[in-house]
Amino acid sequence: MPGSTDVGDVSWVVPTAQCIMATEVQNTALHSWQWVANGKSGIAKKGMLQAAKVMATTAIKVIENPEYITQAKAELEAVTKQTPYINPIPADVKPNSLGL
Repeated sequence: MPGSTDVGDVSWVVPTAQCIMATEVQNTALHSWQWVANGKSGIAKKGMLQAAKVMATTAIKVIENPEYITQAKAELEAVTKQTPYINPIPADVKPNSLGL
């Protein structure tokens, strides 16, 4: 699935998980009217409900097993200690300083 989000950057700071679920007709052009129209389809509603179930079950498991958080934080610390995050945006660059 091509594309990008800020999740990659966030995952260097806090333990992160993603849920990707089918919610549209395959090969629909992104950001088209067809893609927007998919949002009202049965496929979208079923996919959204399934994603909600996965997220809720994950939250319940983490609440019931707080050691998962401890383990995830320890793993993140070990990985980032070995391979630290290097922000590609220079520290002196502030929002809108590029004149956008």
